[in-house]
Amino acid sequence: MADVDRPITQVAIVSDPARCVPGFTLIDRTYDRKDDADLWRDGLFGRRVARYLCVEKMPPPPGGDVLVDVTVIGERDVIPAGFTCVDFTSDTREKAVKKKMLCVRYMSSDLTNDAICELILLGKGIRRPPNGYTLVGELNGMGLCYKMASFRKPGVQRDSHQGHANEASFHTQGYSTQSTPINMSSLGSSLPYNPNPYKKNGPLERGTSFTEAANALQALQGLPFELNRKVFSDDLNITIPQIPYKTIMDIENQYKYDFSVERSAAARVP
Repeated sequence: MADVDRPITQVAIVSDPARCVPGFTLIDRTYDRKDDADLWRDGLFGRRVARYLCVEKMPPPPGGDVLVDVTVIGERDVIPAGFTCVDFTSDTREKAVKKKMLCVRYMSSDLTNDAICELILLGKGIRRPPNGYTLVGELNGMGLCYKMASFRKPGVQRDSHQGHANEASFHTQGYSTQSTPINMSSLGSSLPYNPNPYKKNGPLERGTSFTEAANALQALQGLPFELNRKVFSDDLNITIPQIPYKTIMDIENQYKYDFSVERSAAARVP
């Protein structure tokens, strides 16, 4: 398997390129190889702080995690659900990125056939990602992009004739889905439970078909459907009362309250 086809299994940030995590690939230059890919470039004065991105690319073990999504958010934003923030450098345990947070999302390799196989940083001022890449955000003025690809799982052998047959049978409207045949006979024999634990080695019972169920006598069969006589309007003597019209003055006169009782009670209080 070529290195470009290997999925990324871990992402880290280091403060010193010489102390990159063993087995990881250091991203120390931009995609065009012109600029330094430092994620935290300070000014001319004071102690120089550097941050470099590094990734691990390898065939994942069965059930191992692969990188499926990357995003860049503000340092005060809420981390998206399912993502993990790369908070600190792996070599010095210092803050990883300035004014931003790099968030990654992993997924078990058993649940996906596609993963991110490459991360790149574009030079400053470049906002158009290369063909096949997706731009996700900026880190120190450089655009972070990723590339998705299908990866081959260890121990999975694929027959070329079967693969072409499945691809042709499921190819419609520009979409292609590849399916791996499943041996149902071996699947049924490997079930760890008995479908009917209460009857063993007994005679087979004949099930009820849909036709027999439809022809069976139902509890409400033959009963006429009628509405209650109370709901008919011709049997009800309905009288709608007359609602007199009242002006604002009429309403104020009817519900006027002068609070004389309260005033007299308050006057008696010493």
